[in-house]
Amino acid sequence: MAPMSDVKYKTIQLDLREGVCTATMDAGDQGQVNLMTGKLFKEFGDMVKRVARDDQIRVLVVKSANEHFWLAHLDVNAILNEPNPPHERGEVLNEWHSNMEILRNMPKATIAVLAGRVGGGGHEFALNFDMRFGLYDKTKICQMEVPLGIIPGGGACVNLRRLLGAGRAMEVILSGDDIEAEQAERWGLLNRCFKDREQLEAHVARLAQRLAQWPSEAVRCAKASVLAAERMPHTEALKENLMLFYRSLRGPEARARLQRFLKEGGQSWSGEMDLQSTLSKL
Repeated sequence: MAPMSDVKYKTIQLDLREGVCTATMDAGDQGQVNLMTGKLFKEFGDMVKRVARDDQIRVLVVKSANEHFWLAHLDVNAILNEPNPPHERGEVLNEWHSNMEILRNMPKATIAVLAGRVGGGGHEFALNFDMRFGLYDKTKICQMEVPLGIIPGGGACVNLRRLLGAGRAMEVILSGDDIEAEQAERWGLLNRCFKDREQLEAHVARLAQRLAQWPSEAVRCAKASVLAAERMPHTEALKENLMLFYRSLRGPEARARLQRFLKEGGQSWSGEMDLQSTLSKL
């Protein structure tokens, strides 16, 4: 598979630098609401697979070229033209869920910059990122399927229950109402919100650059441990956590960084009081 630096997409613009892949989506739809079109979905699925396999990329950031919409929702025409919808539960995940699971489980950090409206399948897409950031008075989330007579089929019924609990998930899904940025932040749908785009972009850039500096094995193991807690009973997740801790400890950079931490003032008064400065020297 060709490296990301050699790949060109029609609906996604890539910027690769210092371990961070920033993908800017532009569906180019006539209504200018940045629909999740078939072309955008196909290209994003290809990009996700490539990013997951590219060891040079440590962080994936996904933004929108449309200042008003991250992704409005799935193209309704595609739903109406769904050929012969199955009557029974499938034995394997379909292409959508397979790509979302690759995104959710890839061994690197993923960040969605939701600086605008996001709804329906677009929001289901966003729910698979590790982190989501938004703008006050600009970001609005709407899971709008039930008012249309259908239900979210891209994972919201599962992921919102996981993130919000049953009651709040029911409110978001059954009401089809807008969730404002402040409420989304309080509920944990958004990690943080910012007053303007400049602050949002600056925070995400700093965070992505920070994460890209850390040993990839440590990021991989930390993320795997968090995700294990979703699928395992509590005691099994603790065992998995300990196993992953020892795996990270055996990583090629771990011992050198631990020794450097002590050398640079870790475990001393001054080094611990200014911990971020100490960590920056690693």
